[in-house]
Amino acid sequence: MKRLNPEKYRRLSALRARLECFAAHHAAIGSKANPVQMGELSTILRALREAARKTDYEQFRKADMLFHKTIVSMANVPLLGAFWQRTWDALVAFHQHSFKDYFPDLRTLMDEHEYLAHTISRADPVAAEDAARSHVEAVWLRVAEKHTAPGPESTPLQRAVAHVGFRMRSRLRLSVVARTVAFTSAGNLSRLFKEQYGVSFQGFVQNLRMEKAAELLKLTKLPVGSIALRVGYRDLSRFGQHFRRKHGRSPLRWRKKNRGQV
Repeated sequence: MKRLNPEKYRRLSALRARLECFAAHHAAIGSKANPVQMGELSTILRALREAARKTDYEQFRKADMLFHKTIVSMANVPLLGAFWQRTWDALVAFHQHSFKDYFPDLRTLMDEHEYLAHTISRADPVAAEDAARSHVEAVWLRVAEKHTAPGPESTPLQRAVAHVGFRMRSRLRLSVVARTVAFTSAGNLSRLFKEQYGVSFQGFVQNLRMEKAAELLKLTKLPVGSIALRVGYRDLSRFGQHFRRKHGRSPLRWRKKNRGQV
């Protein structure tokens, strides 16, 4: 089957992101009043996990569509479902190709699905909106990571930055990223990061994580532990140390000082 040009679908995907951000925001507001639909969302997540475990792309696509359709329905906004469905249908060809082309391991998508459902269940509309946006952006970060193959149109630094954006919640090692993504030496990649951003590779990763953590602390009601996991920290103490070093306060104190500021 002929490979599709992903750039044709970028604007449609941006429209989908806007619709789903809006839907997630309102679904979170009404989540406490929709226990039946929250239960449906949990059932769909189980189906997604099982399809990912079996690498069953067809079943995963079907469950994925039902997952997002349920969230749109939960928003309970007239006409939203019809607009969303037309946008989704226009992206079907891209979805059919993108799952296999960009996600050979479907389990890499599960974090985004589970996090989105989690933010809605917590009735946190800002966090849910951010999660919906990140969910769609994850696909395009993966597209960028895959399509910045070695060649005159890309650089080792571009490939590494796209990879870090997609894998921020994973363990990231300079040597591995240099060898398998940037296709250069670890020393050269480190030099490129310092020249462009003024920090080492690990410094760049940590700054990205701390910026995202500060954004979530400021705008959402998510607990610090959930935010730490979201930005790639399983050790809450280590997260606190790095955050304090970057922002001068503990996550809780920083949140108290900055919450509500725009």
